[in-house]
Amino acid sequence: MKRVSAVIMLFCLFLMFHRVGGQEDSGDTLFLKSYDELSDLFYRWLPKDTLIAKKIANAYIAKGREKGDSLRMAKGYYYYAEFGPEMGIQYADTIIKLTKSSEDKFHPTVGYMIKGYWNYHTDNYTESIKYYLISYKYALKKKNIKHLVYIRPMIAALKNRSGDHEGALNMQKENLYTIENDPKFKEEYSKDPNHGNLYKASYLSAIYNLAISYLHLRKIDSAKIYFRRSIEESLKYKDTLRYYQSVSAAGSAQYYAGNYQAALDSLDKALPHLTDRHSIAMNHYYKGQSYRELKEHNKAMSMFLISDSVAGEIDYKFPELRQAYEYLVEHYRKEQQADSQLVYINKILDLDEALLKVRAMDGQISREYDTPHLMREKEALIKDLERKDSLNKSYKLFLLGAVVILLGFIVYYYRRQGVYRKRYRELLNKSEEKEKAFPGASKKTKSDSDVPEEIFSEIERRLRKFEERKQFVNSEVTLHRLAKEFRTNSSYLSRVINTVQGINFSQYLHRLRINDIVDRLKEEEKLRAYSMGALAGEAGYKTVQSFTNAFYKQTGIYPSYFIRRLEGESVKE
Repeated sequence: MKRVSAVIMLFCLFLMFHRVGGQEDSGDTLFLKSYDELSDLFYRWLPKDTLIAKKIANAYIAKGREKGDSLRMAKGYYYYAEFGPEMGIQYADTIIKLTKSSEDKFHPTVGYMIKGYWNYHTDNYTESIKYYLISYKYALKKKNIKHLVYIRPMIAALKNRSGDHEGALNMQKENLYTIENDPKFKEEYSKDPNHGNLYKASYLSAIYNLAISYLHLRKIDSAKIYFRRSIEESLKYKDTLRYYQSVSAAGSAQYYAGNYQAALDSLDKALPHLTDRHSIAMNHYYKGQSYRELKEHNKAMSMFLISDSVAGEIDYKFPELRQAYEYLVEHYRKEQQADSQLVYINKILDLDEALLKVRAMDGQISREYDTPHLMREKEALIKDLERKDSLNKSYKLFLLGAVVILLGFIVYYYRRQGVYRKRYRELLNKSEEKEKAFPGASKKTKSDSDVPEEIFSEIERRLRKFEERKQFVNSEVTLHRLAKEFRTNSSYLSRVINTVQGINFSQYLHRLRINDIVDRLKEEEKLRAYSMGALAGEAGYKTVQSFTNAFYKQTGIYPSYFIRRLEGESVKE
């Protein structure tokens, strides 16, 4: 049940420095700016252009190196740690090396926190907790309350993953005590000049997380006390999301207390207001368990199926879901629906395997069915299905046909992948010299266009500026609007493009956009993490469909394939 998104958000907010506007400068100009100006510029450009952001970070590091200021250099390398897990972990080591002996209250703690953070987000939980524990020791040594408040919940989350719920509870208790009893922390974070009232978020999160820890240990009375407090404080601070999250979780506590109707009341009240898919999956799970205890089996089935569906959409594997699968297996056994029974036996086995990878289970997972029994039952079901299928001649023919189709699809797939790989390599190995919008030069001359030579030259000049300024990424660009901006008419503009490029305006626009987004994807790692909708917007398209169609028509591959190959080669390097 434990979710740490709020904690991670707070952690990221803590690590981030003050962000305001800025403008691009050359390397020499950047070096002349103050550290604060460079910091402002870095965060101004980071979401827009990582290459510029890296130049700014380099200038920051260079200033620190020239003055022999290791702390400033470390901060510069921290900026590099913002570019993803690989660079984050690499430059965290540099930060630690530069500040290992520093008396600064933030270092080298920050370096270890970065390593803990990125290892957590790459599912390397063993390494993550190792570095969070190191950063915790430094934070204690330097009496940095802010660091402690952010580190403790992360350690508690990792302890819960490993099954150490008691250790997580103690950490959450300590965290709430610090937040409530350190006046300096409350004073500084209630009115943080950069981020607003972070004390409120830390405080509400600490109460909620403590309640969840009690629930993990099935200390229901204590859990109910802190859920009630979480609800009251959420109302006090007018935090609607936390309020309904707490109401929903309080419903699960009511379930464990045996108050099934009260559990349903709380879960129903909260459900329409939940936005987090993990919380929605858990809500339906506990509604299913409550209906199960009330002997309303149709409703229980419905809730368990929804919980499984939502969890599957986000690949959320939580231990409690196993009981829902066992219930569904038993239901389909009674209904003699072997296919469905087999589906949920497989889901139990998959869930067990996933959980064993991330947490200590003392050699066993607490369950009604042990794995050997499930495997035997699975094999028996498969044999029974095969026996029945063997009696059906038409099914055999259908199966044979399906195999032939599948083999054909496999052959087609691998051939297509070969073509895609070839097209990808051709696209990647294009000359560094930028091509024209259309690679084939037109054989027409100015005189062929029926456009006065002076007007023709002026339109050509404006088109070059249009390309240089990348105005083509504006999704509102049309032939009519561009002609109006060029102070000419659509007919002249269309003829010039056709004469120079040998293509019409629409083709010309697609070429510019796709060439540009291809180059950017090669150079900007961060851009590859964008959703396809956001990437379409960056390229100048209003819809994903129009973007992917244009990309495929020009390159012969889809943008998703191009990005996957770029990322795969980046990992190998």
